[in-house]
Amino acid sequence: MAPGKLKCAGCLQIITDRQYLKCCVCSEYYDILCANVSEQRFRNTLTGQHRTNWKCDACKNSEPKADNRNTLIREHDDKVMRRRGASALSPPEERLPVPVSADIECKQGDMQTLIKELRLLRKEMQETRLQVQVLNETLGALGARVDVCESRLDKLTSRIENIESRGMGSVTGCDGTALANTIESLRAELNERDQELLMNDLEITCIPEQKGEGLQHIVMTLANKLGVKLERRDVVSAVRVGRVLNVGGDGMSSASRPRPIVVRLVQHSLRDDLLQAARVRRGATTEGLDLPGPPRRFYVNERLTKTNRLLFRQAREIGERLGWRFIWTRDGKIFTRQHTGQGVPRHRLRTVADLISVFGPEAVGSVSV
Repeated sequence: MAPGKLKCAGCLQIITDRQYLKCCVCSEYYDILCANVSEQRFRNTLTGQHRTNWKCDACKNSEPKADNRNTLIREHDDKVMRRRGASALSPPEERLPVPVSADIECKQGDMQTLIKELRLLRKEMQETRLQVQVLNETLGALGARVDVCESRLDKLTSRIENIESRGMGSVTGCDGTALANTIESLRAELNERDQELLMNDLEITCIPEQKGEGLQHIVMTLANKLGVKLERRDVVSAVRVGRVLNVGGDGMSSASRPRPIVVRLVQHSLRDDLLQAARVRRGATTEGLDLPGPPRRFYVNERLTKTNRLLFRQAREIGERLGWRFIWTRDGKIFTRQHTGQGVPRHRLRTVADLISVFGPEAVGSVSV
């Protein structure tokens, strides 16, 4: 067999050069690295006779050891020193040869298993790297958007402070009205900028509150109940907002209405999916979610700024009193419509002035939001 086609019995690789040895017992071939022979020794010291009588480690280990009959041992019964082999009655021990081929097959199987595990690990690391890259890109875009909003807010705040520093008392007539309208417009614009920062936020209400609760797990469980699959990396934060309530000895809140849960998601589309699923499954309860207390309805809504929240509450109170059927929010904007039908206008509410314009000054009265 040509040297280029020989396979080393130690590393199972093809021997590409002539630096190898053949075992005189098992006739297996070994390269000098697996035979533990240096290149200098192979070239200068090993003669033809040495190479012909060379034995591999497996065959050396399978050979019986030399006779040790003259070795002194101590018996336990009479404390007399005797030589090994003195008892001719004890049968000689049988030494089984080491199955070299089975050992090689075992090593091959272990090597293949290790290679498969390394490939699976490499694939998982590549998938994880892609997920981290997508998350970093999303967070980077979100951070850039927040920076732009903060810059615009700083400019608007500076303009309002300059206007207020001039003093409203010294302005009269048309100039005072125009200035008041400008301030109101700036406040509305600031409110819209604040609302844009909450585009990825949701507010979940009527979820029982208890000490040491895992809010992220609760949010993912509620989302699965609504038919939207959320993973832990999709939830940036989940906290309860509002005044801290007293918690009893059983770990449950003593208040009848628990604090709402504010959830911030990584993507705006996930928030829209949850809102849409909550509208479709209107009336969903906490049954089967392993939450304390009896099953109760929960609600998923957009998170509004304080100004929009008060304005939306005031609009609903006036709408119920006047019989307006539709008052809703979408992307942080408040809309109202008196009833359905062709030609019925839809109104957007930004400020108290819009409430007065839509419902009339008599219905609104003296409202301050």
